Amino acid sequence: MKKWMEGRRIGLLACVLITAFLLQPCFSVAAGNTTQGSSVEKEVHSSSRRQAWKKRETIIREAVAALDQTRKAIEAIKKKDRQAALDALAMAAGKLDIVLARDPALATAPIDVQVETLDLYASVDTIKQAVKKAEDHLESGQVQQARHILGSLASEIDIVVTSIPLKSYSAAIKRVARLVDQEKYQPAMETLYEALSTLVITRNIIPLPILRAEELLKKAEKLAQHQGRSEKQNHQLDRLLTDAGRQLKIAEVLGYGDKDQYKGFYDQIEKIRDKTSGGKFGKGFFDGLKKSLHKFKDKIFNASENK
Repeated sequence: MKKWMEGRRIGLLACVLITAFLLQPCFSVAAGNTTQGSSVEKEVHSSSRRQAWKKRETIIREAVAALDQTRKAIEAIKKKDRQAALDALAMAAGKLDIVLARDPALATAPIDVQVETLDLYASVDTIKQAVKKAEDHLESGQVQQARHILGSLASEIDIVVTSIPLKSYSAAIKRVARLVDQEKYQPAMETLYEALSTLVITRNIIPLPILRAEELLKKAEKLAQHQGRSEKQNHQLDRLLTDAGRQLKIAEVLGYGDKDQYKGFYDQIEKIRDKTSGGKFGKGFFDGLKKSLHKFKDKIFNASENK
């Protein structure tokens, strides 16, 4: 049991979770147009990768090295190798001191970025039914049954950043060094594990339905600017606007962001539909919607959940 707990603690940062939840396979991004749907999905995942790379650029190498030395110290303490443990702890403390010297006001140092994908392919009605069922379970006191349903109601890419709390972690490393120097290996090990448990996990959420709506609107905007659209292109434009609205409805029923703002998005889509009906064309029709949708998505992304 002890070995299992140690493995779980040390392996905290090595975890990458990619999960797909299926409620009912009745939703398609482009309403039956597989080429278009595939194109939208490529753009969606390309956009999420760009966000992840931005976060990865913030990783501080010295902090990563400090964590690596912490692991080496744990192994040395297990073997009661006093000198090896002290050397590793000195290296860890030194790396953290470098980070603090560069920016004394820095509270945490990012050391790891992972991407978790949870996707849900379901109709709006199916999601509503699932929410209702979860509510019924909760009203009946069946919390676990409700939890299983609610756990699958997500369609998002999570960018998970793990960081070291600099001052408290650095202080803990120095306390451990004193304990090791006195050959108090058990308290030293416990203090190190306690320090590892203070790692800060920040989760930034990118709702997939909103990303998909943005990509669908980009395609619709190109068509809306085209003079002399064919009947087929007019139909395609109408379909893109409908699909974008459906994606936003999925985001709404899944509870992403302020529910009151969605009505504004639907109204703007209808205004665009009006301006482009009967083959009408022009530029700037989508500007307001794109801007408000982008701000809305960024607000959700930056509303981080810390653990």
